[in-house]
Order: sequence, then structure tokens, then C-alpha cells
Amino acid sequence: MIKGYSIEEIGNKIKSLPLIDKAVYDIIPLLNNPDTNYEKISEKLSPDLSARFLRMANMARTGREVRAIKHAVRLLGFKEMKNILISSILIDHLTRRIDMRQFSFEKFQIQANFCAAISRILGEMINYSELDDLFTVSVLHNIGKLIIVVYFNEEHAKINIIKQEKNIPTREAELEVLGATHSEIGAMVLERFNIPKDICDAVRFHDVQGRDISESSNFELEFIFRQAASIVWKFSLPVDMEITELIKKMEKTITIGKAACMAETRSKIRSRGYEKVFFHLLNEASDITEEGLKKILSVR
Repeated sequence: MIKGYSIEEIGNKIKSLPLIDKAVYDIIPLLNNPDTNYEKISEKLSPDLSARFLRMANMARTGREVRAIKHAVRLLGFKEMKNILISSILIDHLTRRIDMRQFSFEKFQIQANFCAAISRILGEMINYSELDDLFTVSVLHNIGKLIIVVYFNEEHAKINIIKQEKNIPTREAELEVLGATHSEIGAMVLERFNIPKDICDAVRFHDVQGRDISESSNFELEFIFRQAASIVWKFSLPVDMEITELIKKMEKTITIGKAACMAETRSKIRSRGYEKVFFHLLNEASDITEEGLKKILSVR
């Protein structure tokens, strides 16, 4: 019988895990300095890691192409550049150690990309200013699943058995076996790399329903992403479609959503206050997005 851990034990184990390869260990301190010369960083990255970073950077920046790391900081800004590079380093480290017979990284990646597209669509409709943060959360929201597969392998097998035997959600099985969810574990990992608190919280609570508004000044991030994730689960995964292609197919829907949300904002924000209007807009944007997706994808 596998003994569950306490949150403290999980946290201590996360702190001790070798989450980055030795070859890029010196990069992390550089990422915490906004004055860093990014040519030094690019020199330390392997070709594979550089390619992964550029793919992710171009998905985040769906307009102008990012061709080199030294150009990325000008196009993305220091914060998003750092978040994407840390995401690339983490995912590169973990995928090198995953037994693909136990975990489908391809499905993991497609789902993350789908979340990125939907969260961006919702963000554009309601005029949310931090679209880059939505992309970061999309890429990293299930990073805890990779951690469990690689570093809690025995527990991962038990989680899958319990899910099937008891027909319960992944979250419940994780709590029973580990004493923590993949969402909580993912947030702990990101905290170790000094990822901003609002992003960590959005990862930690992305599958928790009924949450009150957090104290974060960027509470919208958590709620927009959670809504995007719930929409994603309603549709078949777009296996052969890139983020940019899906967003392009949804352009008309986005325009309709923007207009509807703008009209609602003008008519109700003074009388109802921002928070109430925000949730009303998010629900309206979600309904419009789902209707648009039904023309492109199959409903589960």
C-alpha cells in the first residue's frame, strides 16, 4: 500500500528534485536579472532547447515571428521571455525522462495548445490586457502531471489503477495516493523558479470550481484560464491544428464576442461594478466561443 504524503513532504521533495539539466543550470540566475545579455543565454542552450523555446515563443506571439532568442526579449518583454524560457527548460528536462508507454506527451502538448488558443480568444473578447500570462498558464497548467510521471512513478501507476477501479476523477485519485494534486505540485515547481504568484495560483487552482475572488490584483487570470480549461474539455482535441490556425478560424467569432462584451461593459459597469461585470462578460464570451467552436470541432 502506498502511503500518501503531506503537503509539506511534497513541497520538500519538490525543492530537492533536479528539475533542470546541469548544462543549463547557470541560466537560471541570468533569468532573474532584467539586465542580462541574452546572447549569453543563447550560447548556453542546446539546439533542441533553443528550437523548443522558439516554437513556444512563436505560439505566444501569434503575429510577428520570433526568429532568435536575442530578439525575443524585445518582442515579448522580459517577463514573458523569462516565463517561456523556464517553461522550455522544464519541459525539455521532463520529456527526456518520461516513459512514453505510460504517458502521452503528444496529447499533453495538444491540450496545452488548445487551452492557449481558447484562453487567448476569451481574453481578446473581454479586452484582458495580460494575454501573455494566459499563454504561460496554458503551457504550464499540467506541468505537475509530468512531475508525477517522472518523479512519483510508482504513485502515478497507483493513481491510474484507482481512477479505473473507483471511476473517480484524476484529482480525487491524486489526493488519495499522494495527498496533493498535480495542480498543487505544478504550482510548487513554478514557485521554485520565482514565477509570479498570480501565474502560480492560476496553475494551482485551474481545476478547482467555486473559488472566491483571490486577493491577487490579477484575479482575472485564474478565472479566464479556468473557464478556458472547462471549454476545452467539452470538445475533441484539434489534433492537426496549430494555435494560429484555430484562432484564425475563430476570427469572426472573436469579432462578435468583442462587440458583445464592449456593449455590455458600456451599459453595465457603472451600475454593477467591475467584478460583477467581469464575470458576466466572461460567461458571455464563453457562450459565444463555444458556439463558434461547434462549427469547427466535434463536441465530446
